[in-house]
Amino acid sequence: MRKRILRAFLTAAVAATLIAAPKAPKQLSIVNTSLQQYEDGPRMPSDESYAAGDLAFFSLEIAGYRKSDKDHIHLDWDWKCLDPAGIPLVQPAKGAVDTDVSPEDKDWLPRIRQNFEIPSYAPSGTYHLLVTVHDTLSGGDASADIPFRIRGHRVTPGDTLTVSNFHFYRAEDDPRPLEVAAYRPGENVWARFDISGFRLGPENSFDVEYGLTVIRPDGKPGFSQPEAATLKDKSFYPQRFTPAALSLSLPADVARGEHTIVLTVRDKIGNQTAESQQKFSVE
Repeated sequence: MRKRILRAFLTAAVAATLIAAPKAPKQLSIVNTSLQQYEDGPRMPSDESYAAGDLAFFSLEIAGYRKSDKDHIHLDWDWKCLDPAGIPLVQPAKGAVDTDVSPEDKDWLPRIRQNFEIPSYAPSGTYHLLVTVHDTLSGGDASADIPFRIRGHRVTPGDTLTVSNFHFYRAEDDPRPLEVAAYRPGENVWARFDISGFRLGPENSFDVEYGLTVIRPDGKPGFSQPEAATLKDKSFYPQRFTPAALSLSLPADVARGEHTIVLTVRDKIGNQTAESQQKFSVE
């Protein structure tokens, strides 16, 4: 009888302990991460990518946060975006969710919405959006790594000043280059190209200038403009190339035949010079 009573007492004690045991606290977590092409738009499919120069939007929700006795929450968050080489793409940002949550909103999840402009010169590749959240009430931390792709302008990287992607066009804004660079007297010659391999100075600054000389079909110099344009800027994200353009107005009496543009590019910070020769014909 005494054993039976003792056993019943122990069983009741264990049951009481189990009933009284507090629930394990929820773990802080980042959920429902989403990249969009416009604010609050649909989730961007994983096989799609942003183009360099696009405005990127993202959102996420925070679960497992702790409330104070007065139903208050305080969550600190920050995010940064890294390129394929681990270099920050844009200025990092941070903020906080500091608000009251009523008992009726027990299933409510704080949402963070942010956007950033992708630099037009960002290279192609897989980028990473890194987000961290800290719950000041519980001391918990959570993080997320959100990968995404960018389609950038194709320029071969290098450490030597280089002119690449030189193409002639019929008009200034033509999207497609000419298959045959041929013009008529009196027309305008349009060309676009990229300059890369220049050195960067303080605050990712660069200073590049270029000039040109046109060699006539008889081999003699014609039009010349030693300082046609200067390109200089600075940016948060290092700019590894800069687009450039030139135009020529052909006189009505221009010589027919093959002309050569001798393009000379100078890197003022890196003290480099590069030359590129491009041919077009007048028919």
